Amino acid sequence: MAAQGTKVIGARVVDDGDLITGGGITAGLEVSLWLVERFLGAKAAQRAEVVLEYERRGTVWRA
Repeated sequence: MAAQGTKVIGARVVDDGDLITGGGITAGLEVSLWLVERFLGAKAAQRAEVVLEYERRGTVWRA
């Protein structure tokens, strides 16, 4: 991708404001939890982690 001129970001979730992407097998969970945090707050995302029995491990890059 970098050879095509794309800026490659080393994060599991990338949020540039208009587009949110995730990389990796469990990145769908990471993106989902990020969206919960972005729209409903950190406490709601933490509660969702408990319910899903999944702890976020990746980083979120924001533009």
